[in-house]
Order: sequence, then C-alpha cells, then structure tokens
Amino acid sequence: MKTLRNWFLPVLLCTHFFSALAQTEPFGRPAVDDLKMTVYPADSSADAVVLSNVGSAVITKDEHRGYIALYKRHLKIKILKKSGVSQATVLIPFYRQGVDKEDRVEHLQGVTHNLRADGSVQSDPLTKEALFEERRSENLYVKRFTLPNVRQGSVIEFQYEISSDFVFELREWNFQQEIPVRWSEYKLSLTPGFMYRILFQGFEPLVVDKSQPVMDGVEYHWAMKDLPAIREEPNMVSPENYRAKVWFELSRTTLPGIPARSYSSTWEDLDRTLMADEQFGGALRKTAFLKPVAAVVRASVASADTLQWVQAAHRHVTQAMTWNKTQSVWASRQGLKQAYEAKTGSATDLNLILVGLLNEMGVEAKPVILSTKQNGLVSREHPLISKFNYTIGAVTVGGKDLLLDATDPLLKAGSLPVRCLNGDGRLVALRRARWLTLNTPDRNRTSGQFQLAIQSDGTMTGTVSIAHLGYAGAEARRRVLTDGSEKYKQRFRSQNPGWNWSTLDVTGVDKPDEALVTKGSMSYGEGTATGSDRIYLHPLPVTSLQNNPFKLTERRYPVDMGVPLEEVYTATYTLPEGYSVEEAPKGMALALPDNGGRFSFQLQVSGRQVQVASRLVLNKAIFMPQEYESLRLFYDKLIAKHAEQLILVKGAAKAQISLKNE
Repeated sequence: MKTLRNWFLPVLLCTHFFSALAQTEPFGRPAVDDLKMTVYPADSSADAVVLSNVGSAVITKDEHRGYIALYKRHLKIKILKKSGVSQATVLIPFYRQGVDKEDRVEHLQGVTHNLRADGSVQSDPLTKEALFEERRSENLYVKRFTLPNVRQGSVIEFQYEISSDFVFELREWNFQQEIPVRWSEYKLSLTPGFMYRILFQGFEPLVVDKSQPVMDGVEYHWAMKDLPAIREEPNMVSPENYRAKVWFELSRTTLPGIPARSYSSTWEDLDRTLMADEQFGGALRKTAFLKPVAAVVRASVASADTLQWVQAAHRHVTQAMTWNKTQSVWASRQGLKQAYEAKTGSATDLNLILVGLLNEMGVEAKPVILSTKQNGLVSREHPLISKFNYTIGAVTVGGKDLLLDATDPLLKAGSLPVRCLNGDGRLVALRRARWLTLNTPDRNRTSGQFQLAIQSDGTMTGTVSIAHLGYAGAEARRRVLTDGSEKYKQRFRSQNPGWNWSTLDVTGVDKPDEALVTKGSMSYGEGTATGSDRIYLHPLPVTSLQNNPFKLTERRYPVDMGVPLEEVYTATYTLPEGYSVEEAPKGMALALPDNGGRFSFQLQVSGRQVQVASRLVLNKAIFMPQEYESLRLFYDKLIAKHAEQLILVKGAAKAQISLKNE
C-alpha cells in the first residue's frame, strides 16, 4: 500500500514499461460473456461495473481555431442490479468563455444492449430527442441524456468527442469511478511546443505505462485494471483525495511566432506570479482604506501585546464580515475595499483583509495558499497553481507561526476550519517564502463529570456536566445558534433517553474562547437490582463510547478524524447504605504505535465512594491504511472496557477485588 507521500508521481520518473492488450471491443459490439454476466466476480455487491473506459487527448492545430485539444471517450457499463440503472443517465461537462473560446461536444452516440431469450442481442440507440443541454454556471454547461430501455442485465455504452479551445488546460482522466472498473486506459499525444507536467494520484498501480515518439511529437499510454469502486468510508473527508487519476498542468510553451513562456516552473516563479497579480498581491497593496480601522482596533487593546492585537484584528473581521461560501486562491474582482464595505466576500477576500488590517496595525502578516480537504492534497515537489483553492493568513508570535482564518466567528485566532487542515500550505512572499504545516494547536475536546448517588433500587440521582471545548465547542455553539437553545437541549435529552432531567442549562454560548457547558440535575434508571441484594451498572453512562466507529475489517484509504481528539470522563458514585463493591472493572492502559494515541481507565473504591476515570486521546487526525487495524483493535478494547459492569452487593463483599491495570 502506498503512503501519503507517494500519491504524486511525475511521469518522467516512471521507468518500468508494461504491456497489456486493451480489453475493449469496437462500439456497438458487446461481448456475449458481458451480456450474460450476472455478478461481477471482483465485487459481488456491485450494482454496475465499468467494463471499459477508453479515452484520448491530442493537441493539434485547426485551420480556423488555431491550437485545440481533441478528446475522445468510449465508455461501456454492465448493469447488474436494478439500483445500477441510474448509470444510464449521463452528464458531459463542457465550457464556454466569451465568444471565441468553447468546448464543442461532437459525434455523440449511445446504445443499450439487451440479451433476448433466444440468445440474440437487441440494441436500442440513443435518439436526438433524448439529448438536453443545461447551463450550470457562468461558463459551465452539461450535455445530459439517458440511454433507452435500460434494465438489470443491460450493457450500455456511449462515445463522444470534444474539441476544445482551452488547450492550455487539459482535462484530467479519472481511472477510478464510483463503481468498479474492469479496464481504463488513456492516451495523450503532445505536439512540439507544449510541455506539461503529468501527475498521478491514488493507490492503484498502472499496468500500462508507455511513451514513444509519434510523428513530430510524443504519445503517452497509461492503463489500469480491476479497480475497486471509490466509495466514501467513515471518517473520509472526500473520495477525491484518493481517486486514481492523472492530471496535467502546462509548464512551458515554445510556439512558432510567439515568445517562449514558462508557467510557474518553480515555486519562486509561482510566488512572483501571485504577488504581481491584481487579485492577490495587487489587492494587498491596496489596503490603505483599513488605516482608520487599524487605529480603532489597536486602541481597543489595553496593552501593546502582539497576540492580543492579532486576536482583536481577527475578532473584528469575523464580526464585521460574513463569508459568502466562495473559495478561490484569488480575491474577488470587485476588490477588498468593496468587499469590506459590502460586509461579505470570499474566503480569500476576508483573509486578505485580515492580513492587510494586521499590516496596517504594524503586525507583519503574510498570505498562505492551500488546498482544502475537498479539493485534494498538494505536493511540495510540483508548483501547480491550479491545485490551490484557498488563502489564509499567517503571523509569527513568540517565535511560532499562528495561522489565521476569518470565515468562522466561532473559531478563535489560530484555529483553522477543519476544511483547511490538509497537508501543507505555501506562505507567499517575494522574500522568505516557505512551507507551513497546516495543523492546529487545538483539539476536539469533550469532558464530562458525573456526581451520582445510587439508590437501593438501582436508580441514580445527581448532577451531570458535559463541557465542549476547542473544535467540539465550536460545533456545539453552531448547533445552539442555528437551532436555538431549547432545540439543542431537546437533542441532548434524546441522545441520553434514560436520563430524566429536573434542570438542564447551557452556558458559554457567547464565549468562543471558553467551554460550552451543558449541566443539570437528573435521575437515571440504568442500574437494576437482582433479587434484593445486588445492583448491576456500567461504570460510566457515556453513549459515545458504546460502539466502535471502525467496523470495516480492512481499510483502503486513510482515516481522517479532522482534528486530534480528547475525551475525558470522571464519575463519583455514592453507594446505597449497606452496599459494597463485589466486582469492578480493572484498570487499563492502552497506547497506539508511534504515539498515535492512548487510553486509560481507572476505578477506585473508598468506603461508600466509587471513583471512575476514563481518558481517550488521539494525538493525530489522520491514520494511514496500514495503521487501521491497530486503531480498530484499540477501539475494540476501550469499548469492551466501558461495557464491563460494576456489581454492588448488599452487605460485605465476599472476596477482595483487585483494581490494578490489566
């Protein structure tokens, strides 16, 4: 299994060539064995399978349009179950920009094949009446169609060509799909004058990897086979991060009659390009409108403390502006001044305004570009502007980098939204540009305290206090502010149906730097008496630690928890008069390899008092597939420990219990 750092592999480093026969048939001629197939052997649960997905791209010169990219694709799918019929509805994206740049979808054909009872094949072609064109955004359009007469057992196929004026932005090729893929291949032919970086992502191996001279250019040929479906797994932010695919970025052109040009061939080139652009560096040079604001913000802080200035500036932008949910490396064309006056803007607008405000206050701040989790990872080895989609800010306080994002008013300065915690970010500057690891000093923290008195009938009464801190606090506040406190408390009650509350309050909603606390008095009927002399109960009434979230026996992709985790629960029980502890869970201490996490459980008995403490800590947010088995077994053991029972007996216990660690 490849590790995270192996996801991005330049073609120039590939030296092993594989030979394989393309497992495809001409259009309109399905294989009889495919028509007879009822179950895909490699994945018996699949409702459909891509039999073959064959594509190509050629850069050529058109007499009227100049250089164009010509794409061809032929896709064939077997429908195995009724639920797979949705594969018959197809969307082909294409683009139009202005009056002289467009994609033209041409030579579109489709057909559905079904096997008749007598063994002959019925083929129903796609008709023009079934074709529709839709506009999805300013420049994005789709061709939409549904193939006819599709049912369980059908083989469907379609093919088309796209001639594109966007020759500097080649389309990527996805080998892996949401259903299994038996065969996928792609050819790329480049004419002299165009140089592209060619990069691969994913965990699946190439079975064909060739390049050869063709006419006056070069042709690449890649293929993969027997690919599993790319399916979302628990704690998986985006399947796009792991999909097997190849993509391209233009690095240099040397075209006749046009001066040679390099496109960010080094990180220094990329830094200079961004700082020269009016929607990035140019925007940062136009922040003088923030001088009066800077004076007010600085005056609001009693001392000349840099951290307090940063916190005040962050608080001002998060309160004065609202994120419009737009993500891009570039600021909006309207400009930062207009965005500030409108009190809304993109993530980059808000964060460049924050950077500008800090600089106007005399605190040196720099922009940092990154790729969000949904957008995929970036590689330090390949300076590709197109892989970035977000900008944050950074300052140095006390010799440490503090990363800043102003899109979420519920997160304090220095805590990035989870979407931004994705590998590395590039601090952009003309001097001293560098890489920063996108992490957070904060955690997803929950702590609970229980003070409970056990009655002789096994019921309990007392107080419960659950505190959410860090990222857990931000999410809890978001729910309170979105739904209202009463609905939040109602949901809290429903999560613990056995608890009957006499009082229940939520505090700290308006204090993001403190804990949000849900606290109240309750009675609880979890314990049960057997006969008249024994009470059985679980030592901690915590529903979040009753089921293992990692149920898969194996994992193909990393587990992404978002941020490090910490859950601490303590309980103090007062036993009924005349009862003692007959049996109790022993203490436990567990650790994950490489300091990935730890769990401890302790129980102490002192007279009529029983004290229980459980602490779960995950020190990192991402666990690689090869670490999954250890993580799953780790959770199995801690869940089993929480499931053990505390047994109370009326009168003195018959045997001395041992509470030492297992």
